[in-house]
Amino acid sequence: MTLVRRHLVAAVLLVLALATGIALGAGPLSRETLVPARAEPRQAPQPTEESADELAEAVAPTVTRDQLSGRVFTVVSTPGADEADVEALVEAAEQAGGDITNRWQIGTSLVSASETALVDTLGEQMLEQLGSEVADADAPPYERMGQLLGAAVATRDERAQVVGDDATTIRQSLDAASLLTTSGEQPKTAPLVLVVLGDDVEDAVVEGLTAGLAQRARRVVVTADERPGDLQALEEAGVVSTVDGADGAAGRMAAVLALAAPVEDPPGSYGASGSDGAAPLG
Repeated sequence: MTLVRRHLVAAVLLVLALATGIALGAGPLSRETLVPARAEPRQAPQPTEESADELAEAVAPTVTRDQLSGRVFTVVSTPGADEADVEALVEAAEQAGGDITNRWQIGTSLVSASETALVDTLGEQMLEQLGSEVADADAPPYERMGQLLGAAVATRDERAQVVGDDATTIRQSLDAASLLTTSGEQPKTAPLVLVVLGDDVEDAVVEGLTAGLAQRARRVVVTADERPGDLQALEEAGVVSTVDGADGAAGRMAAVLALAAPVEDPPGSYGASGSDGAAPLG
């Protein structure tokens, strides 16, 4: 990111923070700091998420331009994810120059705590068939399944890779068990993975799957409409970047910037309720 672009992003993020009430709610820009104790408080317009989204809609083309140029990503959505939100996130990433390999849908059984035996058994069977290179036999069932999922759709290489025999076998096995489906055919795996969460699931399930997936990709960004629930659990785990407000323009811009962040950057928590700010500076 150029110095000018970085300054622009910083300015936009400050305005977004003000628009969503982050900076006025706590910290050095809190009301207690800005207004003397004896002064009568002024009635300022109430910040709204809509105002943040309106600003993001206007500046996103400039802020995210070419941020994903030459980079390949894939999208994984969980049950309950709004298709319109998924489509809008894909469009935002493509407008930033990204190239999508495929969209994957996780089946209900994969995120249902009542199906742990199925997940465990299928994971063991695939390890017996393919060997320990595809996943860690000693990992908990959902983390191991996340590793297998990652081996099927992602890569740790900088560039997309042609799908090998192991990845093909995993894809076929997961599809046969209705754990992972896709609407298209794409012979490549992607370095970047954008996960779109839908219905809330058990913390151990979402944490295990994303932890395993992160071990097989260069960067994983997990998005949701709200932070309480799954995103909060993932933020505390600190393994992947999280973005809330993905149903709005501000959240989509943050997701794109998080996906474009250098691979050596640590995971962050972004969005209207993100502890690391509205979006990464890059």
